[in-house]
Amino acid sequence: MERKLVLQENDLTIWKYHGIPEAGIAFFNNTNWGSAGTVYERKNSNELIQLLKDPYLYAIEQNNVIVGTAVFCHTQPLVATQPYNCYIIRYFAAGAAIQGKKIIKHFAGKVMEAVREGETEKTIYVGCVEKGNIRSYKVVENASYEKLGLLQVQAFSRFFPKAQANMEQISEKEKQHEVLTLLKQHYKDHALVHTDYLFLKNNYFVIRENGEIVAGCQYHRVHWAINQMPGIMGKIIMNILPRLPLINKLFNPKRFEFLAFEGLYVKPGYEKTLLRLFEGLLHREKLNSSLFWMAENCPYRKSLVAYGKLGLLNSFVKDSGVYIMTSYKHLDEQEIVTLRSKPLYASAFDYI
Repeated sequence: MERKLVLQENDLTIWKYHGIPEAGIAFFNNTNWGSAGTVYERKNSNELIQLLKDPYLYAIEQNNVIVGTAVFCHTQPLVATQPYNCYIIRYFAAGAAIQGKKIIKHFAGKVMEAVREGETEKTIYVGCVEKGNIRSYKVVENASYEKLGLLQVQAFSRFFPKAQANMEQISEKEKQHEVLTLLKQHYKDHALVHTDYLFLKNNYFVIRENGEIVAGCQYHRVHWAINQMPGIMGKIIMNILPRLPLINKLFNPKRFEFLAFEGLYVKPGYEKTLLRLFEGLLHREKLNSSLFWMAENCPYRKSLVAYGKLGLLNSFVKDSGVYIMTSYKHLDEQEIVTLRSKPLYASAFDYI
């Protein structure tokens, strides 16, 4: 894979790759994510990385060994139906050689400068920092990113998920177009709406009533290993819950397998139907737990939370979330004000 030298300072270099080289994947596989709060490993990175939308890897290398990374996925989200050029930052990490040192803050700034250099279009740069990860927050903030909003983590779980006979898999192009049209209308007042990871593996499902779609969602199968959770409750969750019958079906920190939901559609008043769809998908994949990310001020999140019945796991993640951090180039002040005023759309794939 071709690479381009971006910067060299002493024994450290920054290289730009269009795509993810094997060395980058190996680095991700050996990285503990989250330097504060919850610390975890992504166990199916190999599979998910192959599905990234137009990724550019910026790798900090020392003696030709990767010691830090940031992946910029090129996309075109909508802000209240208006498309923008955009880069979503994934896999921002520092290896042991530079972790905790001021050097990562310096080089993070250099990477952000390199990405912005020469950009002529109106562009939004989007990063995410897990709530509680103060160190990463300061690094991203130092690179001239500001907090745009908070995505809340929600969970749905069932001890014995049941099959739902009326689930419909969306695989034909015509039906995919139907779903996309529906979602575009559903999220017309949201910001950063993109559908890059919908219909992967034909895993978008709906439930209809009288031919009309009343609930829908995409799922991705995820495997993490949780190594640490903060506070007294974190210790209880890590050390006691896995020993409790039934509850350990929902959460096993050494092998936490779950579905990540995105592209959620729910016709007003059909929250129960959406939860039936969630349950049917868990049954389909023989799992008990799922996560999804929604903006704190998203009206659809509020309606689901108000309906309740999300399951026991949701009480364990109620304080979890992701700060969305943004930087801009060539946007005028009114465009930024509009972006700030809208609830954010969340694609689960960007956080798994």
